[in-house]
Amino acid sequence: MALYLRFRVQLLDVRASLWRRFLLRKTATFGDLHLAIQDACGWGNYHLFDFRPPGSRETIAGIPDEEWGESCPDARAVKLTSFFEPRGRQTCIYRYDFGDGWTHEVTYEGIERLQDRFTRRLLAGEGTFPPEDCGGTYGYERCVAAATGRGWRLEYGDDAERAGLVEWLEGWRPDAFELARVKREFDA
Repeated sequence: MALYLRFRVQLLDVRASLWRRFLLRKTATFGDLHLAIQDACGWGNYHLFDFRPPGSRETIAGIPDEEWGESCPDARAVKLTSFFEPRGRQTCIYRYDFGDGWTHEVTYEGIERLQDRFTRRLLAGEGTFPPEDCGGTYGYERCVAAATGRGWRLEYGDDAERAGLVEWLEGWRPDAFELARVKREFDA
């Protein structure tokens, strides 16, 4: 029998319901959680990140970066079990790409005891996360309008600009989440 931590990660501040649920081995670190979020959500792991308690400026873990001016505990060394507790802390905030400002709520849903042995497993999800470097919440909504055509003329107007954005999106669609495909790339 092996023990796994179950998490649900939801992107905040967007109109769509964008979330993933997955298992990580009990010995995982915040660095492992970061990589799981990146892979489950289709992010490119190009930017700084950190984890914080809800409503706090304290950093639980992140990437130490002297140029950014903040020191923080290295996510690769901080165990998830040092923060999440079965009868205690259940949520934290994951911030990714401080320029675009993506904020995710990470909810610890409990421990599962399974016969299988693995590093991580994707269980469920909804929606396609925004393309990397699309410009934050406003840029995401603009990408949705460009990809679907809904609301483009009313909000943004220019058809040539839409065509350019659609080309930049390279086939990205807000409704293209396919659990089986993402599982093949995620599960380890």
